[in-house]
Amino acid sequence: MCIAAAAIPAATLAISAVSTVASIGMGIMSAQMQAQQAQAQLNYQARAQQQQMEQQRQQMLQQQQQQYQGLELQQRQNQQNYNLQVEQANAQMVNQYNQARQQVLNERSTIMARNAADRLTYQRTFEEAQAQIGNNNEAANKVYVAEQTKLNEARKQAAFEQQAILAKSIGNAGNVLAAGRTGQSIGLLLNDVERQKGFALAQDVASFDSKRDAALISMDTGWLQAKSQNNRAISGIAWNPSNPYLPEFPDIPTFIGGIGIEANNPSRRS
Repeated sequence: MCIAAAAIPAATLAISAVSTVASIGMGIMSAQMQAQQAQAQLNYQARAQQQQMEQQRQQMLQQQQQQYQGLELQQRQNQQNYNLQVEQANAQMVNQYNQARQQVLNERSTIMARNAADRLTYQRTFEEAQAQIGNNNEAANKVYVAEQTKLNEARKQAAFEQQAILAKSIGNAGNVLAAGRTGQSIGLLLNDVERQKGFALAQDVASFDSKRDAALISMDTGWLQAKSQNNRAISGIAWNPSNPYLPEFPDIPTFIGGIGIEANNPSRRS
């Protein structure tokens, strides 16, 4: 009975020990399970955080890509707008240059046409003046020839008159001498014959001188008339124009080059 009584506590102790060991084992297993669950939870959270960070990174990359594309699009639009403004500015310069060039061409054409008309007027009036001067000189020459002819006729006539006067004087003197008079009376008669001869010669010379003076006056008058008419003809000659001054063409504009576009060659726009 004592042994049985003693065995009961020992068995109880053994069972308690086993229970304790079991409890400890169960606690260890529970702790391990909790640790595994905690590790799994940490791993899940880490993966979730990594996924979230990856999503954020992808979102940031996408936003950066969108921003880059937006900036690139804006840059292209700005470049296109600038090139359009450059093209419009160049086109405006071309229009202004063409207008200025056309204006110069019109002015040159007007000046050359007016110069050609002035030259034609000068040539016509010059030829008319030459013809008029020729007619005036011919008329003066005809007057000169006519007066010279009349003067020569007067000179011949005067020579004939002088010969007739001399012949008449000789005849009168012969008649006086043939009458047989002597003394002072014959001398008076001969002197009278000489006086009559001298008077007749003086009249003839005076008549010739008068005709000569008239001829000279007529020739001078014809020459003065021709000179006056020549001066009038010369004054009627129009102005002889020289080579006119022509306005210069405008300078070829210097065109603006756009972004990525070279300026057009100005020589192609001239």
